[in-house]
Amino acid sequence: MVMSVAEAALAVSCVVAVGTVGPGGAALAATTESVAVVRPVSGGPGDEGTRSAVRTGPIFNSPQAGSARRDAIADQVARLIAGTPSGETIAVAMYHFASLDTAAQLVAASRRKVHVQVVLDHESTDYVAYKRLRAGLGRDRRKSSWVVVCGRGRGCIGPSFNHNKFFLFSTTLGNRDVVVQTSANATDGARDTQWNDALTIKDAAVHEGYLRYFDDLAARHPNGDYHSTVQAGAYRIDFFPWAKGDPISAALDKVSCAGGTRIRLSLGHFTWAPIAQRLWKLDDAGCRVQVVFDRIGRRAARRLTKPGGRNGNPEIRYLSENSRVYAHSKYLLIDGGYEGTRQKVVFTGSNNYTAVGFHGHDEAMVTIADGALEDRYAANFDPLFGRAHRIKATGMASVPAAVLEQDDGRLTGSVE
Repeated sequence: MVMSVAEAALAVSCVVAVGTVGPGGAALAATTESVAVVRPVSGGPGDEGTRSAVRTGPIFNSPQAGSARRDAIADQVARLIAGTPSGETIAVAMYHFASLDTAAQLVAASRRKVHVQVVLDHESTDYVAYKRLRAGLGRDRRKSSWVVVCGRGRGCIGPSFNHNKFFLFSTTLGNRDVVVQTSANATDGARDTQWNDALTIKDAAVHEGYLRYFDDLAARHPNGDYHSTVQAGAYRIDFFPWAKGDPISAALDKVSCAGGTRIRLSLGHFTWAPIAQRLWKLDDAGCRVQVVFDRIGRRAARRLTKPGGRNGNPEIRYLSENSRVYAHSKYLLIDGGYEGTRQKVVFTGSNNYTAVGFHGHDEAMVTIADGALEDRYAANFDPLFGRAHRIKATGMASVPAAVLEQDDGRLTGSVE
């Protein structure tokens, strides 16, 4: 019988019930979640030394700036797939998988004896790309390569979709333990119509944490309160669904506006009102809060535009243009007072800030305190915010009906 990918990883973790931990290891609010504490290994978020053939750190695509920038994330994934040698493992968890290119790359890797293991949401079964994966990899998890699908109308773990978007490489381009956490689905639309981000990490502890979650997804055991957090050195990774609460609200409760703090948020969908309420309060306390989104819930919009803020209210904009080219990244940046010190922190992953994103979907999110990394994300955010459409800070009536959606995050169409 083939060993699971998590069992094949280094056994360096212990699971304990402890308080939630921040990106620097500091305690947040006490919980009873499962926290896997794993030892840090090499490879920081901006490690691009001469030894490495893997480009670590963030990559951003631009759907309107030529093929090189449009395909930046897909090209990174293709290069890592091609660089994976025989006997190594590629693990993929994805919501929408429609890219024939990526499907062909994974099947070709399997033919050269790479172990290719893929977990997809049931919605992907409608795509030709899934049928190519099924034909090329098979569906038998006792073998070294396979593709499995979550149940219809639910996630592999959570009660709603498997909304994950990550790639794991045991070895690629001579580098071990590579993780790509992205906001992009494996679709042509992710390249052609969306602004997305992808964070590439080279770290054994992070890789192992993702592998454990991947094996749980593949096992398809329902758990509405999966609520697992891995602390791997400077990295924190949250895996969903949670039954209640969310790590973003907990993080915002640790922000201080003294001395000037800047908060930037880029989202596809924003309906989770507790986060909107905290952002308004932080702006009222003197932080500069900027939010860009594609769609927003009514309750969240009302909280962000509530009159009376002493700092003029959060600056909110929507980014949809040119017959549906839109914001799709899901990252939060904090630059200033956080957890009692001044630092720069990045939160990025697959989850929108919606009720179902935190409490129903299978999702993953990375948190890392790193100044250089935050600077690179800010360099992506600022021009996106600059091209987005303004909404009057204290005028709910100025929010276009076309960008409003249901408050619970369950969309009439794809959740992207």
